Amino acid sequence: MSDKKPLLSISLLSCGRAKTIRKCLDSLVPLMKKIDSELIIVDTGCSAEIKAMMSEYTDKIIPFTWCDDFSAARNVGMDAAKGEWFLYIDDDEWFIDTKEIEDFFLSGEYKNYVYACYVQRNYTVKSKDLYTDAWVSRMVRLDKNVRFVSCIHEYFYPLKRPYKLVNSIVEHFGYCYESKE
Repeated sequence: MSDKKPLLSISLLSCGRAKTIRKCLDSLVPLMKKIDSELIIVDTGCSAEIKAMMSEYTDKIIPFTWCDDFSAARNVGMDAAKGEWFLYIDDDEWFIDTKEIEDFFLSGEYKNYVYACYVQRNYTVKSKDLYTDAWVSRMVRLDKNVRFVSCIHEYFYPLKRPYKLVNSIVEHFGYCYESKE
């Protein structure tokens, strides 16, 4: 095992969504191939089958007992991160393309920023006909003072400028429901 510090730590929060987890993980592979990175999966209760599948991508799987606090779960991933930068994602979303994130790191542009935002496309129907796009601050330079706060719709705190808008899109289906109930 190397003590070399990766440039990027990617933390995936997984509750075992069997229909989307592999698509999520596969979307990270191009980024991990281009950027010196590590993948940390925070497992909030996945089945044995999904744990076995996740271990195909990383050996850094951290069990976490869900306590209705997204910040607590995300901070576990952040505490395990060894990278210079940190990116987080959930198992019900995946990148369409990571090229602009790759370029941000490969060009050295990341050295000029404290955090970066990419686009989260929130679908409300599975057909992809209805959605909203939002810039989300999902990448940050790791600093011992930066933590996740808020139980729901968690965010980094404190965040200081400057920041970069990176035009990569992650598709998110967490607001698609089978029924109105």
